[in-house]
Amino acid sequence: MPHRDTISRMAGRLSRREVSAREAAQSCLDHIARVDGDIHAFLSHDVADMLAQADAADRRLAAGDRGPLLGIPIAVKDVLAVKGQPLGCASKILGGFRSPYDATVIERLREAGAVIFGRLNMDEFAMGSSTENSAFVTTRNPWDTSRIPGGSSGGSAAAVAADETVAALGSDTGGSIRQPAALCGCVGVKPTYGRVSRYGLVAFASSLDQIGPFTKDVRDAALLLRAISGHDPRDSTSVPEPVPDYAQALGGDLKGLKLGLPREYNIPGTDPEVKAAVDAAVKVLCSLGAEVVEISLPHTEYAVATYYIVATAEASANLARFDGIRYGARAEGADLFELNSRTRGRGFGVEVKRRVLLGTYVLSSGYYDA
Repeated sequence: MPHRDTISRMAGRLSRREVSAREAAQSCLDHIARVDGDIHAFLSHDVADMLAQADAADRRLAAGDRGPLLGIPIAVKDVLAVKGQPLGCASKILGGFRSPYDATVIERLREAGAVIFGRLNMDEFAMGSSTENSAFVTTRNPWDTSRIPGGSSGGSAAAVAADETVAALGSDTGGSIRQPAALCGCVGVKPTYGRVSRYGLVAFASSLDQIGPFTKDVRDAALLLRAISGHDPRDSTSVPEPVPDYAQALGGDLKGLKLGLPREYNIPGTDPEVKAAVDAAVKVLCSLGAEVVEISLPHTEYAVATYYIVATAEASANLARFDGIRYGARAEGADLFELNSRTRGRGFGVEVKRRVLLGTYVLSSGYYDA
């Protein structure tokens, strides 16, 4: 069952011709058909396009081409541009819109030979932490479908955890990769700001947004992160630094590594199971040779308040482009103001409206002193 493979395992099987890229793709598609009716990780997927990409990967493999991502199925959060595919951000306001170009991360995955498929569900415009704010469907946690997968990249985490895809891409503004990865039991990484190009990512809060991987193990995360990282002149915040081979750092001991454990994170009200898991992780790290020291992050108490000022202000500015004129859905009106207000009123969900209103208030001149 190739859909259960990690990137590393599948790459080895593909290179030895034990399985074809088409068989791997079809295995994912068959598994999606079996389980996604309960999980709802996908908003859509193009079967013909996926199989055509897999066939192209098989031709490269037959010609002797090799690579860690060649022929590997990777699904995509519905906030990243894939040429010719729907780009909806799980919102009604972008109904019918298809991307005219590839995001930089998609270009890099194509160069690496990955089979890119599907639009994964999310909180609308990445605003939420449960994937209940999608305009279309609520994604369920594959371990217990009565529970949420987290968000906003809940579809990405759920699809990887349920073996519907070998790996996936998501985005993280205030926890939208890290939290659903934790809730679904897979690996998620929010890269350092500027490491991965944001060109082709629909912006929520430009000072905070980053694209990152969801995978089944840490080695896969290292391989996928390396593939999508690197400088991009089309993103002014992209850092012109060489990309290390992250996988080379894996497998050794942790001697000489000092890790900080913030005392402000150990607070009353922490769930006992969460605290136990953190304590167990600390013991494992110490047993591997790491030195764990208590540190202080004294501004922690201001983090959420700061986030809700920066993120909502930038969301108010970024989402102003969705006006019913240039692309996406449109609600007609007697004049420009009515057209705009009707389009946004009908197109945006409650949570998006809430954050846009809050951000507009934050940016108003009368709010400065407050």
